[in-house]
Amino acid sequence: MENVLAPRSVPSLKPWMFDRAREAACSHPGYTQVDPTDHQFIATLDSYRDSGGLAPVQEVVALFKRCNGSDLTTLAGLIAGKKVICFGWESKVWLPLFQFNRVDMTPQMGLGQVLAQLTSVFNAWELATWFAQPNPWLGDRTPAAMLGLDLPAVLNASRADRFVVDGHDHPRTSVVTGGQDIDYAN
Repeated sequence: MENVLAPRSVPSLKPWMFDRAREAACSHPGYTQVDPTDHQFIATLDSYRDSGGLAPVQEVVALFKRCNGSDLTTLAGLIAGKKVICFGWESKVWLPLFQFNRVDMTPQMGLGQVLAQLTSVFNAWELATWFAQPNPWLGDRTPAAMLGLDLPAVLNASRADRFVVDGHDHPRTSVVTGGQDIDYAN
């Protein structure tokens, strides 16, 4: 049922290695652990199919090793630093693959800016859902699909949705228009 591009078995990886990644993903401040139901997970899995799918952390580590020689430490650092999206389901940490450049497995350009807008108002599961669902600010396209195509639009959508959720104006927030930031605080 997994929608991944990596091989299913990775014999050189040890199960104990992934406990630290799950712990980092689930206990880091701002990432509240909320386990989705089976139906929610399957719906999310289906939502991510068009943008690369979801993969458990073990398979993402295998992709890291294959593409650039990095390992669990690199991925754990990205997770702990809230530089990538991950969530727990069935005692596994899952990552949407759209967020990685498939050539070298670096995070997609602009992902960090979008995550910076949303991590204060969404838990890990809500964040994964936000990227996978059609967004009215993006003409009902998903943020995952639009990140590489129109970063300013995705940033504006993240800012608008953050405002809708927390109801506060953030005076140092700028709105991106046509590749140019406009700081409304001044």
